[in-house]
This record gives sequence, structure tokens and C-alpha cells, in this order.
Amino acid sequence: MRTSYAVALCAVLAASPSAAQAQAMSALDTDPSYQTMLALIDEMVENKLVSRERADTLIANAKAKAGRALAANAPQPPVPTPPTPTPAPTRVQVARQEADAGAKIAPVPVGNAQVTSTGGVALPADLAVDWSRGAPVFSSRDGKFTFKMRGRLLADVSSTGGSDFDRRNITVSTLRQFRVGAIGTIGDHLFYQFETDFRRNATEVVQAFVGYRQKFGATDADVRFGNLITDRGIDIGTASTANPFITTNINTTALATQGGKVFLMGAVGRAGGKNWHASFGVHGDAIDSDFTRSDNRLFLGRAHWNPVLTKHGLIHIGGWAYSENIPDTTLPTTFAQGMAGALNNSVRVESAALTGADGSKAFGLELGGTLGPFYAFGEYGQRIVHGGPTSTFRSGKIKALSVNGGFWITGETPTYAARSGTYVAPNVLNSVLDGGWGALEAVVRYEDLDSSSLPLGGTGTAGTVGLNWSLTNNFRFMADYTHFRTDNRTGSFVGRDSGDTFAARAEVAF
Repeated sequence: MRTSYAVALCAVLAASPSAAQAQAMSALDTDPSYQTMLALIDEMVENKLVSRERADTLIANAKAKAGRALAANAPQPPVPTPPTPTPAPTRVQVARQEADAGAKIAPVPVGNAQVTSTGGVALPADLAVDWSRGAPVFSSRDGKFTFKMRGRLLADVSSTGGSDFDRRNITVSTLRQFRVGAIGTIGDHLFYQFETDFRRNATEVVQAFVGYRQKFGATDADVRFGNLITDRGIDIGTASTANPFITTNINTTALATQGGKVFLMGAVGRAGGKNWHASFGVHGDAIDSDFTRSDNRLFLGRAHWNPVLTKHGLIHIGGWAYSENIPDTTLPTTFAQGMAGALNNSVRVESAALTGADGSKAFGLELGGTLGPFYAFGEYGQRIVHGGPTSTFRSGKIKALSVNGGFWITGETPTYAARSGTYVAPNVLNSVLDGGWGALEAVVRYEDLDSSSLPLGGTGTAGTVGLNWSLTNNFRFMADYTHFRTDNRTGSFVGRDSGDTFAARAEVAF
């Protein structure tokens, strides 16, 4: 959007005398929508969605092209004609296509229509639209209201072989996620988000909350109420379309609360600055229709700090902990953790039923960093499940370790959000939309799981290598190869086993 403003400004300056140039510049500088777009560009640069050098280069190129186009296609002075009555404009007018195919300054295309303040679909006087982030962001020109559609589509395939159990050697495919939703703001302090997943032929409400935010000096703070993701590590807080691997690490689900859900109803307070954040929340169950018993109760806190944070690299230190109360009426569950991706449910580490559990406590530690195009992060955590008066066990421990690393072959820098301590979507330097061939990222991960202290609990390891090809910031192909080992004492696949799984994904997100 900032580029299109720069192009339009060049057109005004090239075709007008100096006095008119000064007036055009003054009008543009004081235009509220222009100031809003500048703020959006600065925010995108700050969050590494686009580099400052890239933004400045685009602006400079647009100015140069606009100047050459105007010099080659300078219009002849118009012949004065008697004034004709002009009908009152309607709220929406159909765009009129210009016949000059050589013109370099054009309205912003939206499908087969054109959006522009003059000569295209006439926007309402109080509405601005930004298409720079893959989907339209609607905002009032005074910045008091914003609304953006969100969505993602993940299509996965997985094939396993080499196992001693034939039922593990299967090939499956699915629409892993089809998510739609929206985010928005109301005034300076209120915001909201709602999203629904359509996955595996089922529907699930995921993020759905309202919030209030306030800035205290350099500290941003907010409180959120609704169905929220549990802030429990780097991977769990990273969107699927930003994660370097097709499947999140084992810490995300192996250390989850009773029932294994990562989105829970509750209230969460957050605060953060340039290189740190902290959160504390109280959660109940995931959204369900069971109103015959009390919810589980969970107190959860997480914090991270970047002692080093430069444009060349960073260091990440973080940790989290929770305490969970499980009501007596909760149905028993078994521990089962996938070790070869999310599609093959036969390759899992399992335990016997955890009957009568009345609570659990867990913690996690995080350490990692980036340097140029390289990055490495590790997460270690434990969950101790406590048996109640009627339980079949006294206590049991689950231990999970995940270490991963990677580098951008094409020179991009790792995409990391210092205000949340998570990965964010890639910033492709040579997008196919600009005539490039995208970005390549090579990744590697090792995972180790030990649930042997649970009733008949098992163990397992997994090593993964992968390659990601990001055509744009919003479209990516992924391929992962995983070698797994499991040792179960219960279930359908008892004993030691190993095998290999190849998985691939095509995804788009906006």
C-alpha cells in the first residue's frame, strides 16, 4: 500500500508545477489513510514481515517507473469543453477500464474489479482497504475499526513403511486443516478473534475470544476472555503455517492437560516488550456440551526473554509451568503420543488407562537462538500425573525433549516474534509474485519421549529431516522424512519397533 502511494505521488510530482507539487505533498502527508498505511508498514517491518531494505527498494523502484511512464505517455493539454451536469455519485460505481495499456499507474486489482478512489469502485468515504497481507484488511479512515478475514488450508499425505507390524505400514491423506475466521479491533483498546477448524470431517472451534489492551510506556499489556490457546512453549504458540515442520513437536501434546486439548476456555493476561513477554491464565475445559460435571481447573504461566536481540541474531530463554485439578467425575483416559506425524495413529507410544487421576503438574524449559540464516531451539518438559483416592496408580511422570534446527538456503533470516517467543510466517525475499522462485528452508529435529513411569507406559524416539519451499509469504510446499522407534508395554503394538514415515503438505494461509 505504501508503494502504491509512492507511485501516485510520483505521478503528481511529474505532471504538476512546483506549487502544485507542494500542495499534493501536503495533502498526502495530512491524509489519515496515508498515515495509517505508514504505521502498518512500520509495524510489518518491526515484526519482520518485510525488511526495511525491501520496503525502501520497492518504493524507489515504483518512483522510477512512474517517472519514466509519465515522461513517455505525457498527455496532451485537454481541449476546453462546455461544462456538463454531473450526476450525483452512487455509493458503489463499476470501474471503467483505461485503454492506455502502457500506463504504469493502475488501480489495485481485486479479482475482476478495481478498487481506487477515482476511476474504479468508489469506496465509502470512511473506509480504507489494504491487500498487502494476502487478504483484505478493512478499516475506518480514522483507524477506530479494523476487520480482517483469516484462513488456512493444509492438505497432507503420509506414508509409513519398515515397521514389523503390517498395520503400521499404511499410506493416508487428509485435509489436515481448513480454518476460517476473522480478527478485528474496536477503538483503541478492544479487539477480538474467532476461528473454526474443519478437519478430518469434523468441526472444532479454536481461537474465539474478546480482549482489552493497554500500553504502559514501552510495555504492551492485554487481557483475553474466551477459548484460547494455552501458552505452553514455542511450538504450541506457533501457527501451523509458520512451523518449520509438518507436525508440531511432541512437547505440544505429550505434556498437554487431561484430554490432550491445546485450546481451552479461560481468561489470560499478557504483557510484553521489545524482547520479552509474560502471561498468566486460568483455564477450564475445551468447548463442549458436557454440563453434568465441573470443568478441569488449570493455572498456567509462561515467560520468555531475549538477552541478545539484534538484526543478525538473538538468544531465546523461556519457561512455563501449570497446575491442573481433575474432578472425580472425569472419565479415565490413556496416554497416547504419535511419533510419526499426526496422520498415522498406529505409530504411538501408549500407556494403560489413567483411572482416578485427580490432578497434574507440569513445567517446561526453552532455549535457542538464531544467527544469520541459521537457527536452533530446544524444549524440555515434564508432567507428573497424581492419582486420587480411587485411582489405580499413585503417580506417573511423562518426560519429553525436542531439539530442532534449520537454515534458509536462499538467504532469508529466521522468522521469530520477539514479543511472544514464537515463530512467525516466513518473509520470502524473492517471491514468485515478483518473478523469483521463492525460498528454500532445510530443517532437522530430534525427539525423545519417556512415559515408562505411567502404568504400562512406553518410550519412543523420532528423528526428522525436511525441506520447505515457500513460493510466497502465504503459500508453501513441505516434505518431511521421519525415522521412529517405539517400545510399548500395552496396546496393539507391544514391544520394540521401528520404521520410516514420509509426509508432504501443500498449504496456503492468509
